[in-house]
Amino acid sequence: MLPNQMVKSLIGKEVRVEMKGEESELVGKLEGVDDYMNLYLTNATEVKNGEKIRNLGEIVLRGNNIILIQPGE
Repeated sequence: MLPNQMVKSLIGKEVRVEMKGEESELVGKLEGVDDYMNLYLTNATEVKNGEKIRNLGEIVLRGNNIILIQPGE
């Protein structure tokens, strides 16, 4: 399975995303992904050391800034 297909299989589920240069993670429901691995998340929050920092709502994450995408807990 190609990486893009693996990420597309997570659409509709909660994911955790690590971004370049950031200490916190972003957690939200994956609503969409494109060929460049740009992600569209809803109900997104910023989490650091397991503690929720702030609500972000709907966000788009640029694929070339993403280090890790994993299913939520």
